[in-house]
Amino acid sequence: MAKDGFKRRFDYVLKYTDTIAEFQHYWNSLMTDYNCKTHKWIERLYDLKEKWCPAYNKEWFSGGILSSQRSETTNHSISRRLHKTNGLCDFYKCFLDVIDEWRSKENKGDYNSSTGNRYYACADNMLCLHARDVYTIAIYLIFEQRFIKAIGLRCQRISYEFPVSKYIVGHPTKDFIRHVVKFNEQEMVVDCTCKSYGEIGVLCSHILRVFIVHNVEEIPKQYIMKRWTKEAMNTIVEEGEDKDNEVSVVSASVWRMQSIRNCIKVINEAQHCPAARKLIDLGVLDMSCKVKEYIGGVEGDGNVSNKYVRDETLLDVVEPSTDTVLPDVVEPIAEKVIPTMIQNPPKRKRKIKNGTEKANERNVRPKGIVEKKRNKLKGWNKRRERHVDNLREETQSTDQCIINLPVGGVLVHPTSSNSQLEAYVPDDYFGVHIHPL
Repeated sequence: MAKDGFKRRFDYVLKYTDTIAEFQHYWNSLMTDYNCKTHKWIERLYDLKEKWCPAYNKEWFSGGILSSQRSETTNHSISRRLHKTNGLCDFYKCFLDVIDEWRSKENKGDYNSSTGNRYYACADNMLCLHARDVYTIAIYLIFEQRFIKAIGLRCQRISYEFPVSKYIVGHPTKDFIRHVVKFNEQEMVVDCTCKSYGEIGVLCSHILRVFIVHNVEEIPKQYIMKRWTKEAMNTIVEEGEDKDNEVSVVSASVWRMQSIRNCIKVINEAQHCPAARKLIDLGVLDMSCKVKEYIGGVEGDGNVSNKYVRDETLLDVVEPSTDTVLPDVVEPIAEKVIPTMIQNPPKRKRKIKNGTEKANERNVRPKGIVEKKRNKLKGWNKRRERHVDNLREETQSTDQCIINLPVGGVLVHPTSSNSQLEAYVPDDYFGVHIHPL
């Protein structure tokens, strides 16, 4: 049975250390406090630290996904539909159903992201507005949580050599070990010791705090990962010829989603202009007539009523002469719309009268699917952050009594590959001194 506090401290060292120096520091402290350096299982586990410790894998992109999550998600999606007595054909049919379900969810999320996200906390901040326009809803919620966290961080500049500034960023009470951020104002290049961007692809709260100090209003282009943006699914797949000169045709599902996105974009641009609406209506009507003429229909005698000549092997289309001319579009007179007055709901709750009315009806507006998912994700993130903060506070409290820093000194993560923490000690005459711990 584990000693008191060992499991929680080991959990923090196992999952939530940011750098190799922090991992080594807390690992040595854990081994010393609980006297388990000579334990064989601990020694074997330490020899394999590169395979299970996240601090050793910050340089590679993972999207925040663990190595086992991919197989676990697939097994969960298929196992709930199948039984051990099902055959191979049943498995294949179930697998196709799962793929269709995943694609349907992906298309639904893509549509929700394209229509916009109304639910955001920082309404007037230019950086958040730019992130909302660029990122999908799920990624924007992560960005928003990090931005809100960045507001409460303390940012202290320790050196400046134009155009590079160096900052120590961290929470004044929660972060015993703080991070170092380097920012190049001229080239808009930034680097943080937590390496969160290289691992997940979203800027960390330490970098966002420096952006707030420098009044940066847009995320630099080099730090916007395309896979997290709304345009990630808008890449047009064109039909062309392969190496064997055979025509490759885009699948119907891919072409359909591309066309839907293009139509939604045009309709959104024209929704406030009556003349543009008329143009779209006439264009849709003309396009529908041409498609019907081209595709045609199978009549009773087996002949295809189609005015277009089509070769199925070469996909060459010979179009007839189009003599139809669209009528001139006359801009209609905009009708005066009188806004309806929306009255406030009654404040008093209704009481039961003759058993016909419900008691204590709540006046709550209905919530959409996007808002429900947002609230669920924010609640989960808050619980996780609260758990990590509690583990960090318990782990760091054991070292604050041991390490004696000078007045005003700050313990920070190393900026180089050195696996040892550094202490920044201010000096009135020389500026800042850097001492290894």
